[in-house]
Amino acid sequence: MTHRIFALALAPALFLAWITPTGSPPEPTREAASAAGLPQSDIEALVREEAASANTHAVSELWSRARHLREADGLGEEGALDAALDHVLADRETLSPKAVLLLASARLLGEDVEPEVLADALQEILEDPDPEVARGAASLLGEKDFKALNRGRRNEIVDILQGVAENTDLAPAYRLDFAAAAYRLGSGSARRKAYGVMVSFLESSDPELSALGALTIAGSTEVDIEGRLRQTLEELAEVPGDRGRLAAAYLRMQEDRDYADRKLREMRERIDDKSELPDEFEELLAVRQLITRMHLEGGKVDPEDLIHAAIDGMLHWMDRHSSYLPSEVYSKFFQDLEADYGGIGAYVREDPDNGLFTIVRPIYSGPAYRAGLQTDDKIVRIDNWPTLGHSEEDIIKHLKGKPGTAVQLYIWRRGMDPDKIDRPTEDMKVEVIRDRIEIPAGSYQLLPGGIGLVELTTFSKKSREQMKSWIEEMRANGMKALLLDMRRNSGGLLTEAREVADLFLPPGEIVVKTEGRTGPPDVLRTREPALLPEDMPVVILTSRLTASAAEIVSGALQDHHRAILVGNRTYGKGSVQQLIPILRDREDSWDDANGNYRWDEGEKLLVDHNGNGEADYAPRVKLTIARYLLPSGRSIHRELDREGNMIAPGGVQPDHVVDLPLMERWRFDERERVRKSDVLRDYIDRNYPKHVELFHRLAVNDSKDPSLYPEFDQLVMDLETSLGRDDVRSVLRREIRRRVQDDLGHEFPFGDYEEDVQVQKGIEVILEALGESVDDISQYGLVFDLPDENASDRDVALLDPHGNRRLHRVRELLEEARAEGNTLSPESLDELIGLIDTIEGEEN
Repeated sequence: MTHRIFALALAPALFLAWITPTGSPPEPTREAASAAGLPQSDIEALVREEAASANTHAVSELWSRARHLREADGLGEEGALDAALDHVLADRETLSPKAVLLLASARLLGEDVEPEVLADALQEILEDPDPEVARGAASLLGEKDFKALNRGRRNEIVDILQGVAENTDLAPAYRLDFAAAAYRLGSGSARRKAYGVMVSFLESSDPELSALGALTIAGSTEVDIEGRLRQTLEELAEVPGDRGRLAAAYLRMQEDRDYADRKLREMRERIDDKSELPDEFEELLAVRQLITRMHLEGGKVDPEDLIHAAIDGMLHWMDRHSSYLPSEVYSKFFQDLEADYGGIGAYVREDPDNGLFTIVRPIYSGPAYRAGLQTDDKIVRIDNWPTLGHSEEDIIKHLKGKPGTAVQLYIWRRGMDPDKIDRPTEDMKVEVIRDRIEIPAGSYQLLPGGIGLVELTTFSKKSREQMKSWIEEMRANGMKALLLDMRRNSGGLLTEAREVADLFLPPGEIVVKTEGRTGPPDVLRTREPALLPEDMPVVILTSRLTASAAEIVSGALQDHHRAILVGNRTYGKGSVQQLIPILRDREDSWDDANGNYRWDEGEKLLVDHNGNGEADYAPRVKLTIARYLLPSGRSIHRELDREGNMIAPGGVQPDHVVDLPLMERWRFDERERVRKSDVLRDYIDRNYPKHVELFHRLAVNDSKDPSLYPEFDQLVMDLETSLGRDDVRSVLRREIRRRVQDDLGHEFPFGDYEEDVQVQKGIEVILEALGESVDDISQYGLVFDLPDENASDRDVALLDPHGNRRLHRVRELLEEARAEGNTLSPESLDELIGLIDTIEGEEN
């Protein structure tokens, strides 16, 4: 599961390339990557994983998460994502309210929306105790897709929305959100009633209520801004702050509409006068005019936005990575890139079982860990502000602050007096000094046999530096070979990918080339002597999630015969995008004192076209201009035709294809239930302090032997689970590893050689290169479960005469039960259970 990272000061995007025309400032390129060619079951698993993480996000973040989820749209067959979303939403009793919001938002961004199903799901959370969830549901129900509901169903929802809007016991902002949704969804008298609620606020003698009413009307209706509405917005626009800027924006939108109307009239006059205008532009303008005049929502659309959409459509028609960034979008993009925050450094979320704000795991290089905070700690108060009952968004706002400032956290841990959750005492207080947080690029572990395992999850600015230090540490401790896991690496900085390749290849070797229509090819070569000896074996693990810069490094090392690849074909993102400014004469200019190619507050404006006191950027086009080629000349880019059919699969094919085994749904769900159960947590809380050294050893290797765990048989009984003993052992060990991580201040890599067949195959390949075998190393021989390509499960069973006799006796007992009216004597039942336990133990 991907948790919300409270890693403040982390730039929010990974960038693949810095490719700019001569003399132009560097334009960063945002990349997104995901799995490729996924079957429907994997698409649905991806959706369920995203749904499971919804509670780790504030409601305000769910909309961007929904757009992120839509990136999976091209990963399977056409419509696969929408089908998966529909299927998961149909099983919504297993979903949290936030998960419903997330999936419904993602579905509304898709095609052929079924409004009845979504309306049912959203209606159920309209009365959610979390007001932000309820307001989010109301806002979604106001979307145009729900206009397709039959009149009776639509009126039913509008009545609910209107009832909340007219309830004077509720908060004004809450009522207005519901009124706005009722207005958008309703028609005729229903719209007039909803509009009446908004107008009642606008006409209030209370300035605050009047302001809320004005902003809601301007943002939710298509009425012209005039009279009392204009007066209130103009007064608000003069007040500094977010609301003032919003009011000014609505006034500018009205001015833009008026301006566009004038321009349209002038254009029509020119067309009527048969002035020269290319035919294709006449078509474009005619369609825009048709939309603004006759489309159901045409009165709400800024005509300029329609032109922007047309530009974006042209670019998307060429390929899905090209897009249009209007001035304000590019400005926000650049601001996000340079965002600088201070935080405590932890992965956090609300515990779905008790509603307490929880540290999922501290970032071990961050201030929270230095202050002694641990996994599963509950933050019940921040300074003098209690967290219970507040949204995640509010809590995170209180945790954020300027680097170097102190924040007092009151921490409740399992086993403490529950009354202290509401009334924390001073002995629970922990002072944390906020800091800029550096997210590790991965993790590492020296495995038995001198095999160094490095999981590299991104190519950020520190990836090479961190990876170099990990390798040097492991070599000092006897590392003889390297297993590099990039199965969860979606890319990052291309320059950093070259720096990582430097660790493996001698200077001057090609890492990647670009091939485009204009200009000479660009070639990136290694520049420094390799860190690893030429004869040290290297294996790289890849998956469908290995993308972009990670594919380039994997493919380059494969082409240079420096690494053997194990796993699955990579994603296939091998195109180059460049951000190109258009209408550059519209861009303001300034004295760039710090040379960072962006305007910072306080820098002198030289040209300010609209006089707003801030630098405005010209629009940008993100254009695919080239493709990446590996050193051998092969392209990694997945090629699709206009209909979305695959022409070339792209990606990098591993030398050894190894699929991860699928797990039955019931088994997956039951493992999750056991993992989250109080029984398992109580077991660890009770036994960990008494067996610290033992649990540290078992976290590394337990030989898949449940008997090594104290009181294991009693634990299985207390869990009352249908899982086998090995599944219980596996889940228990996973949770113990989380606890051991906190002790060590060091995260285990994702790949666990006891459980992960791809890691096992990588180790097998390395040992063969070293002239050794799995059987030579006891830790591996006891736990490896590599598939035998020449023997089926039935063949293996027939080779074991004892197992065959046991299966025969099971069949006899079942036949006996059938003959006795589907019943068994207590003695026969005990024998049957014993046989099944024995067989299950042998299988595991």
